Amino acid sequence: MPEFVPEIIRSRRASISIHITSQGKVVVKAPHLIPNFVINNFINEKSSWIENALKKINARKPLKRSYEEGDIFYYLGEKFALEFYAGIEIVPKSGKLLFPKAITFRIKKELNDWFLSQAKKKIMDRLTLKAKEMDAEFREVRFSDTSSKWGTCFPDNSLQFNWRLIMAPLMVLDYVVIHELAHTTEKNHGDSFWRKVRQFTPAYRQHRKWLNDNAHLLTI
Repeated sequence: MPEFVPEIIRSRRASISIHITSQGKVVVKAPHLIPNFVINNFINEKSSWIENALKKINARKPLKRSYEEGDIFYYLGEKFALEFYAGIEIVPKSGKLLFPKAITFRIKKELNDWFLSQAKKKIMDRLTLKAKEMDAEFREVRFSDTSSKWGTCFPDNSLQFNWRLIMAPLMVLDYVVIHELAHTTEKNHGDSFWRKVRQFTPAYRQHRKWLNDNAHLLTI
C-alpha cells in the first residue's frame, strides 16, 4: 500500500490525472462517475512514480538555519560560510560571509536587510541594462518575498521581483529580469514571447531548471 494519502477531486472531466504540489500533497482529479476501485488502481499503478516525486520534493525542503559560524549562505550563486568578525559591516569575501560580532543578537534581521539591500541594487542595475538592450520600458519596480513567483509583470508594466534572486547565479537572475521585461510587450507565454526571451538569454531553459532545482537553498 502506498504511504501517501491522496486528495481525490471529482469534476466534469474525461480522464484521471495526478498532480503533486510543491508542498508534497498528492492530488488526484477524476470524472464524477468513475468507480473508486478504478481510481485506486490508477493510483497504485503510479505509486512508484509518486513516491519518487515525493522524495525529490522532500529533498528540496528549505534549509534549517543555525545562524552559527559555518552556516552556508548563497550570494550570486556562490557559497559563503558565515564567520563572525570584529568589523561593522556584512562582507562576502573569499568564500566567507563576514558578520559583525556586535550584532549577532539580531543576526536574522540583519542578514535579511543586507540581502534585500543587495538585491535592490543588483536587480535594478541588471534591469536598467537589459531594458536598454531589449528596447523595453517599465514603470514602478517592487520587491517581495513571494515564494510562488520570482518575478511579475503587471498590466501597467510595473514589475515585481523576489529579492531572494540575489542568491542565485547572475545568469539566472538575468533570466528572470529578461522574462519580465519580455512581458512588457508580450502579455502571455506564446511563441513570440519565448522567441524574445531566447533572443536575450538562449539558455533560459537551464536557468529556469536551476531555479526549480535550487529554490530551497535560497533562504535566510
